[in-house]
Amino acid sequence: MANAEGAPNSTEVDREWTRRRLVAVLTGLGGVAPFFRGRRSHDSSQITLRYTSHVPRSHGLFGKAFVPFASLVENETAGRIRLEPFMDRLLHGPLGGFKACVTGVTDYTHGYATYQPGSFNLTHALQLPFLFSRPQVAALVAEELYPKYLKDEYERLGVYLAHCDATSPYDIISTAPIETLEDLRGKKVRVTGGLNEAIIRELGAIPVVMAAAETYLAFQRGIVDAVALGVPDMAAYRLYEVGRYLTPIRLTVTVLQYCLNQKTFDGLPNDLQRQMYALFRVRGQFAVQNYYGGPEADRALNRLRENGVQVLKMTDSNLKDWRDAVAPLSERFLDDQEAQGRPARALVSDMVELGSVYENMTDVELMDHVRHHPVQGIIDL
Repeated sequence: MANAEGAPNSTEVDREWTRRRLVAVLTGLGGVAPFFRGRRSHDSSQITLRYTSHVPRSHGLFGKAFVPFASLVENETAGRIRLEPFMDRLLHGPLGGFKACVTGVTDYTHGYATYQPGSFNLTHALQLPFLFSRPQVAALVAEELYPKYLKDEYERLGVYLAHCDATSPYDIISTAPIETLEDLRGKKVRVTGGLNEAIIRELGAIPVVMAAAETYLAFQRGIVDAVALGVPDMAAYRLYEVGRYLTPIRLTVTVLQYCLNQKTFDGLPNDLQRQMYALFRVRGQFAVQNYYGGPEADRALNRLRENGVQVLKMTDSNLKDWRDAVAPLSERFLDDQEAQGRPARALVSDMVELGSVYENMTDVELMDHVRHHPVQGIIDL
């Protein structure tokens, strides 16, 4: 984050210095090649895989999802695999996940379709408005339908899918109250890319696409009037310091894909490939149960309230207005995909059907399901 004059603050300077020092040391030692693509540790029996992310260690995803997952991986593989995190944009930014994975800068990182929307088509159906009410269900449904509908599209980018997370349903935090569509009209609203951008435009607002980690300063400076995001991320990025009103519209759930370096995964021994594949199924539920949903989501909402954010009450009539406003967008998306030969309506039908199967399952039941009945075919083993 920059200071009021736009100059980088000490945190940015320290981060940039650390990044440059790391690259310089690796280059100077001729160590770039062994650093990339799953290097061996000093103990030749252990393989260290690099996990990179644009979010800081202070973000809930690090403590609530990565840390327990890294511990699970080390325990389940009897120490043969260790995950080493490089956080806070140390090796690449939020838009650089696919490139970093393909070029060997990382072994495992975020590869969000929403951050590279032009590379995807059918995948954007996962963002259709008012489709999922719980991130736990959205993440699981996305993985189960991935081999049938989305795998070819994703692997065209030269990566494997590691797992899917899913955000909390998107609400809107704003500097002025937004209860009706008329209140939203003409407002500049931060969104992720892909279908989220089209949804906000369909509602009569002006979408401004940027990564969540870059939102605070834009919100503070008035570049955007409102932010569409899940409540846990609103709390994590301290957006309550700027926004004073929360519109609990639950507009859409964004499925977040994480990618794997293909050479790294293919180079693992066969038994470790199978183990990691099964563990990645668990990882998706770690994030959605421990951070994006469940008690953590409730705590995040309380944090907003404690910091003076007013949660607006939406009437049934208002909610219907929002749903009716985006219905034509959903139909246009489906018609366009079908016209190009993609089975969009079959995908959405399957999403709705599977979602209804999992909707009433508890978090414990969902975790047991992914442990004992992991979907097959996400990666060909």
